[in-house]
Amino acid sequence: MEKIKEELCEINYSSSLEALAKATVLLLNKKMKEFKEFFDISNSEKIVVNYFDDLEEFREFIYSLRGERNSLPKYAKGTYDNGMVNAYINPKFQLKRLYTASHELFHILYMKYILKNDYSKRIVWYDEGMAQFMSGEKDSLVDEEFKNFYFDVKENTKIIPQINSLYHGEAFVNENYNGYDLSYLCIKYLSEILSAKQFKDLMSDFSKINQLGNNITREMFDYYDEKFKNKNCKK
Repeated sequence: MEKIKEELCEINYSSSLEALAKATVLLLNKKMKEFKEFFDISNSEKIVVNYFDDLEEFREFIYSLRGERNSLPKYAKGTYDNGMVNAYINPKFQLKRLYTASHELFHILYMKYILKNDYSKRIVWYDEGMAQFMSGEKDSLVDEEFKNFYFDVKENTKIIPQINSLYHGEAFVNENYNGYDLSYLCIKYLSEILSAKQFKDLMSDFSKINQLGNNITREMFDYYDEKFKNKNCKK
């Protein structure tokens, strides 16, 4: 593995992923500052990233960290085991996976500073939605692009799940719905109806998150259906 060491991050990577490794340094230097402000972090943080260009090598690495071979979903290509960003990346599409690092970094900091390393407090839909929202990976979804994304998700959601009950595995992504997309849309919805302070305070109010999760998916669909209907009426 090749290595890049910076003040805020260390990137270990297969040689074919050099372009991604260099771009990741720039992204994490920016996102670490944003996340430190969001989480009110005053002490220094350094993140370690491990990029693999071989899927089996990536999976074996995660198995070695976990000491078992059963908990890694078949679809998983990124984790935050041991407080590190770990990911399999296809070299042909490496820059399309740039935000994997900032996505996993959000998980790491949320686990450390909000959940206090108590995994039992983690509410999966909230954590996954926030990681997508805060990482920047969906920042390109604005205006018509977001509208198209929303209606694609709605069309492909054949069953609206009780989102509080979702955990990683087939219950999270399957032919009836995509838990990642639903989680992102629910967080996006909250960012629009809450003040900035309410949105930030929510991340440590676990009872409130659970309460919201009881009905948030249907409320989100109702909200965006009405929003886009009104936009269409104005044209």
